[in-house]
Amino acid sequence: MQPIQALKRVMADDQVQALALRALENPETKEDLSSYISGRINQVSAVHVFSKNVSEFRPADFGPNGFAVLEMILSTLEISNGLMQIHHVVQPPRLYDSALITSGGEAAGVLVVEADPVYLLAGYNPVHSSIGFVRLTQYNGRQPLSNIREWGNASLLGEYPDRVPVPGTLFRIEFPQQSNVALIGKWTALLMILSGLLCLAVTLVLLRSNRLWQVADAIEKAKMHSVVATSPDALEAGDDQPEAAFTAEPPLQDREDGRPEVDSQTGDSSGSKPEKVIPEPPPMRLHYDINERRKLREAEHSPVELSSGIFRAYDIRGVIDKTLDSGVARSVGQAVGTVALEQNAGPVVVARDGRLSGPYLMEGMIEGIVSTGCDVLDIGAVPTGVLYFAAHEMASGSGVMITGSHNPPDYNGFKIMVAGNTLHGESISNLYERIRSDDLKAGEGSVTQKDVVPEYIDRIAGDIQVERDLKVVIDCGNGIGGVCAADTLRAIGVDVLPMFDEVDGTFPNHHPDPSEPENLTDLIESVRLMDADLGLALDGDADRLGVVTMAGEIIFPDRIMMLLALDVLDRMPGATIIYDVKCTGHLPAVIREAGGNPVMYKTGHSLIKAKMKEIGSPFAGEMSGHFFFGERWYGVDDGIYAAARLLEILGNTETPPEAILNALPTSFSTPELKVQMEEGENHDFIESFKASASFEGANINTIDGLRADFEDGWGLVRASNTTPILVVRFDAETEQALDRIKTAFRSQMLEIRSDLELPF
Repeated sequence: MQPIQALKRVMADDQVQALALRALENPETKEDLSSYISGRINQVSAVHVFSKNVSEFRPADFGPNGFAVLEMILSTLEISNGLMQIHHVVQPPRLYDSALITSGGEAAGVLVVEADPVYLLAGYNPVHSSIGFVRLTQYNGRQPLSNIREWGNASLLGEYPDRVPVPGTLFRIEFPQQSNVALIGKWTALLMILSGLLCLAVTLVLLRSNRLWQVADAIEKAKMHSVVATSPDALEAGDDQPEAAFTAEPPLQDREDGRPEVDSQTGDSSGSKPEKVIPEPPPMRLHYDINERRKLREAEHSPVELSSGIFRAYDIRGVIDKTLDSGVARSVGQAVGTVALEQNAGPVVVARDGRLSGPYLMEGMIEGIVSTGCDVLDIGAVPTGVLYFAAHEMASGSGVMITGSHNPPDYNGFKIMVAGNTLHGESISNLYERIRSDDLKAGEGSVTQKDVVPEYIDRIAGDIQVERDLKVVIDCGNGIGGVCAADTLRAIGVDVLPMFDEVDGTFPNHHPDPSEPENLTDLIESVRLMDADLGLALDGDADRLGVVTMAGEIIFPDRIMMLLALDVLDRMPGATIIYDVKCTGHLPAVIREAGGNPVMYKTGHSLIKAKMKEIGSPFAGEMSGHFFFGERWYGVDDGIYAAARLLEILGNTETPPEAILNALPTSFSTPELKVQMEEGENHDFIESFKASASFEGANINTIDGLRADFEDGWGLVRASNTTPILVVRFDAETEQALDRIKTAFRSQMLEIRSDLELPF
């Protein structure tokens, strides 16, 4: 029996389940469970049981690979299946697997076993000259964590190997792409290798050539023990969205000889050749919605008409299949390439986040740019900050980031920079006019692909190092920050515990928006469980940062900005610091006391960056969590870099981080509150509100929406430029003042629209 199947079958055994349940109820009986499992599989070195009640967890329970084990437990409770994986926070590496403990059909807890990774590979030494090279890796949504084992000549693998996920694990098999699957001898050899090792879903590879009858024939020849068939949709997700791997172990066969049952329609177990029609496979549990995936692909065949509505104040943003598709991306790419050539600002760096529509939009964008004669540097799926880094260091300051940022999964868009200037306002609308008037260049540009993440990490680590020990939990929210956020912070000397760092464009755990307190609840709990010094959170494209203390307090970005501004002003006294209209009234006072010049400005990443250049500001920030560093960086918003700068401050003093953060001036305030509206209604509402609103005794600022500043607090309502919502925030010295200001805004907003559902 294969090692993966063997271990999973033992963990699902009725006797093991009974012993595990008893160990949950009486920990003194756990030795009986350990003895039974190690007697069945002697390579198992440790056995653990955990209650389903996470409030009972203690950091010491998880061992040296603590957070990885905790994440495995939580995942098992969520999807009811364990994913075998290897971790090596400390050496030597350990193999882990988990299974749900049930009682009366309900989840009671989780069983976790540890073993030496050699258990997977003992006694296996393949000979496979016809394939050339095979590599077993572990994948967590970012990149292979490590090469577990290699066989053959690695130079044959090439830049784009084929990959096959191993059901019930985080493992993948990599091997060279085959130019002709009709050469069945190569596939037979591969099947024999994999069958001797892991019982893989090898048919995924062969589906690419629509030769399913050869799969069945090869399976018989290789005497596979178990093969998982899957749908073409799942195959494509495995290629384009590597994070969408299998999360359920295929059913194990009960036949004594270990061979799979053969359907009567396709043949029998005697080895007779099956029919070419393969029966419909059972549904698989996937990390993504297969219907949504199909809808996105079908959208490629229903062109979307270009709409001026997606050309917004500081970027281009729309809804997939409604206002945005690869054709629109190609048109925008033509306009961007034309502008870059006119300004002698090529090549254009192009990157994307982890959304399901990203690959299609990126393909269209690159096609459009190179069709103008402008060259492209394709850096793949990386955070926005990495794109900015590459545009400044490896190009002429031009780049396009394909991202929906913190918006819902069906949104996507383009953040555009040309010659170091982020496009906004008229420069965005001019792109639309160029496309409409066909004022576009034509030529043949080239595409170069490059992995720039290592250089990005080196650039930050070469400038920032943390002097004291800090343990930090970082929640990537299944956004693209999972690619390198944890590695970057480790490189500056921080002990990092990543969570939700598997890139998944459906955002299965929570929405990637750290400005919403409900999206920080998992982070707060993890910081408590792991006894960490600090919790950090990133948004979908990792250009925004959220912060929580070890006590679970959310530190709003305008207070974090105080600390960052003080640090900059210490080296640049008298500098101008920019903040947006949503920030607390305490912030300008802190800046002035430190010798700085505070300037309030409109909300919007491109607007803030333009203002920084205009007045020579070395630092700016927004309540949303965008922090812009011109001192020691590129004057851009980068949540990962901002985290490094914050940790540099907190780590270079003996004062505990919580004490430093709690000492920052505070008040009674709300987070950003959102009022939903139909597309376009929010801007009309603000114009009406500005014309009719009256706040006695307040200073009125209409630079962005309407902000009313009283002696004891302030209120703001503005129209979002990315989604059809109103953004409202209140801040005051006392709860009574806060309630008074809320009431004043509520009554006047309802006078304009009595049907509004106000969250305050």
